[in-house]
Amino acid sequence: MAKTARNHNTKKNELVGIAEKLFLEKGYEETSIEDILKASGLSKGGFYHYFKSKDEVLAESINHFADSLLQELEPIIEDRELNALEKLKRFMEKKNASQKSKRELIKYLAMLMKSDFTFYKYNLTITQKYVEPLAQIIEQGVEEGIFKVKFPRETADILLRTVTSLPQSVFFSEYIEDKTKSEQYKTSLEAIMVRALGIENEHIGIFG
Repeated sequence: MAKTARNHNTKKNELVGIAEKLFLEKGYEETSIEDILKASGLSKGGFYHYFKSKDEVLAESINHFADSLLQELEPIIEDRELNALEKLKRFMEKKNASQKSKRELIKYLAMLMKSDFTFYKYNLTITQKYVEPLAQIIEQGVEEGIFKVKFPRETADILLRTVTSLPQSVFFSEYIEDKTKSEQYKTSLEAIMVRALGIENEHIGIFG
């Protein structure tokens, strides 16, 4: 039974990997289920055994992305040589770099979030995975006297929800495509984080 479940998950993950490669090469909208079937060698029935739709494949891809990023963040959180501010910078750098690598998928997910509340709720669920790591950094910062925060976990949750809500903005495509707008967004977000964390220095270069 356990072996069957492992085989199922292995095949499902392989299918996600194949589909994701097609999404990045051709674009999400231009990739059809037929393309995925051809690349994977699966029958249509085989595909629907694992997923109900192409959107569900995208959701699973984003979930894999989130889990992979969490694994990359773990050494940063556990590094005893770094203070909280250094960890926060590396946390955001790693998160931003990972998002850039999935840029096309994230852009389409943003479109789905605007029109499909299910995807919006799904994205919030994914975001919650990062609350605990960020809360740990904030707690360390409070202990070190770098941050002035009464409720670290709640603050982490609010900050992450602020970032999560960006794809619903009517200006989201500008933030993605326009370098100047992107820098303005980063500056504004950093100002919010500085105030929320009670950091004295207003220009700390969280985003590099």
